[in-house]
Amino acid sequence: MADDTDRARRGAETFEKVVGRPIHPAGSPFTEAAQNFVFAEVWARPGLDLRSRRWITLACVCAARAPVAIKTYMKAALDSGDITPDEMREFILQFGVFQGFPKAAEAELILGELLRERASQ
Repeated sequence: MADDTDRARRGAETFEKVVGRPIHPAGSPFTEAAQNFVFAEVWARPGLDLRSRRWITLACVCAARAPVAIKTYMKAALDSGDITPDEMREFILQFGVFQGFPKAAEAELILGELLRERASQ
């Protein structure tokens, strides 16, 4: 039981560090799986720094055309300061070359929306 509690705590802390907010909705089977595996086991592993994991995740969610995940991880990367808006634009160009311009256009639209939101705050 202590291992499960520690794993859940580590997952919740890592999620908040990566995404910049507590996991929500807490307690659902899906969010518990994300917290206890994705964030407690994968994101918390040694071997890659947080910035590298952010780039890999961004490439994957953009390739999957998952708009909620794209927005979530782009916002978290920008808010953390790990990735600048200029780096994000270069990423989108590079991504477009290898994954296709329609997918990159979606990412570009989401980035534009995030940057406008940040400018209006």
